[in-house]
Amino acid sequence: MKDQNEFQELWNDYLEGEITSNGMIELQTYFAGDEQLLQNSVDSFQIHRLLGYDAQADEQHDAFVKSTMSQVLTRQDQARVATDSLSAPETTQTGQFPRSLTNRFLITAIALAASILIVLSYNTNSQNGRSSIIAKTINVHGAIEWTHENGVVEAITENNKPLTGGTLETMTGESTVTMQFTDGTIVTLDGLSLLTISEQEQKILRLKRGNLSADVQPQLSSKPMMVFTEAAELRVVGTQFNVNTRDESTKLTVNEGEVLLKRTIDGESVNVVPHHQVVASLRDTNQLRSVKRADQVHRWKSDLQTEASHGKWVPSLLELGGKLKLAVINGSISETAATIAYKKAASLNDQQGSLWALPSRFGLSVVVTVNQQATMPVVLEAGSRLRVTGRGYSATDLVVGITTNEPDGGFSGKYEQQIDLTQSIDPDTLEFSLEFPIEAMNAINGNFPESPIGREFVGCWCSHPTNQVTKFKITGIEIIGTDSSK
Repeated sequence: MKDQNEFQELWNDYLEGEITSNGMIELQTYFAGDEQLLQNSVDSFQIHRLLGYDAQADEQHDAFVKSTMSQVLTRQDQARVATDSLSAPETTQTGQFPRSLTNRFLITAIALAASILIVLSYNTNSQNGRSSIIAKTINVHGAIEWTHENGVVEAITENNKPLTGGTLETMTGESTVTMQFTDGTIVTLDGLSLLTISEQEQKILRLKRGNLSADVQPQLSSKPMMVFTEAAELRVVGTQFNVNTRDESTKLTVNEGEVLLKRTIDGESVNVVPHHQVVASLRDTNQLRSVKRADQVHRWKSDLQTEASHGKWVPSLLELGGKLKLAVINGSISETAATIAYKKAASLNDQQGSLWALPSRFGLSVVVTVNQQATMPVVLEAGSRLRVTGRGYSATDLVVGITTNEPDGGFSGKYEQQIDLTQSIDPDTLEFSLEFPIEAMNAINGNFPESPIGREFVGCWCSHPTNQVTKFKITGIEIIGTDSSK
């Protein structure tokens, strides 16, 4: 028991950094007689330092790690002193002190130093991970994937999910996620969008594609929130704004406060004030202009070629050319007659076409958004109707949805209608024409306003959620206002 108490006193002195050179020699003597005691002591040292590390404030962690490493190295020096004093072999009560044990003690100390560094570094990263939670989800709907900084991908299905730095992707037209940063800033991502978020000394957002709406709390002017897209760089110190980016262009609409936009291609910048918008493009070097939004309208007809953000645009002439070529090969029409038919169609309208749904693991879908250059907000009114035309190929059902913003800016909600195509499709041509009141559409999430009426229309999606082999195309989408509407 006496030996055990003496060893414990020596070991406590070692842990507290108070051991002398003579004490180190005595400690080595204990280790010489029991190698397991050496290993157990190494383990207890690691636990001792980790407990001490965990008790430190965040700003002291780095200093603590350095202190630990310094202590380990100092104790190695003490071991060398002890070794030097044993350069001439001498006999103790336990017999000759083996130099191999002294070397083993030094090797163990070095290994211990590496072990402490690795473990403390891991814990430092863990602490940083815990302290680097920068936001949490407050409204989630649809298929959403979160890619952590370490590359791990997980599906987000619930509110109050803590977010550190990483990438959010909303995977379908109906998907939406709203997150709240620690300072109260609210950011919503919706529709087929991809956003990377980080925050060190300031918020950094990178919108690769899609739609973003932000209500930003006041930021330090020296550390503004920055939003980067392929075509533009936004500097935000506190405001409400919406961003849409696609096809190498970015549209910014400011509803409150001010946002400084700098165009990527040439560095030209413009300050955008409330109720104004600007479009920056990688293909446009004309003067960058902020334009005031005009009075609202209540009608809209899609230009599928320019307003499609998801789907494959196929001109009618291309489809007709394929059909005529096949007819010529089959001998049902002469080459001359086919040429005449093609030229006649081209003289009537060469801008018509259809938007084919693209497949994914979530089904088939098309997404259409209001033209980026449009300055008149499309506001939904009581009595408005949505008309969708297209052609289905073995598709038996269709989900038609719309995305809306609040009339004074900011994301509002998403609404949908499920359609049984078997009741609407022409069995001979496979064409369908759907028309229904917008106020009959249902909010896809209980946190959204019950009705879309009175809100700004942003875009429309059509989807066929199935893994079956099928296809469909959209030939037109239109919002029909009341007779007195513009």
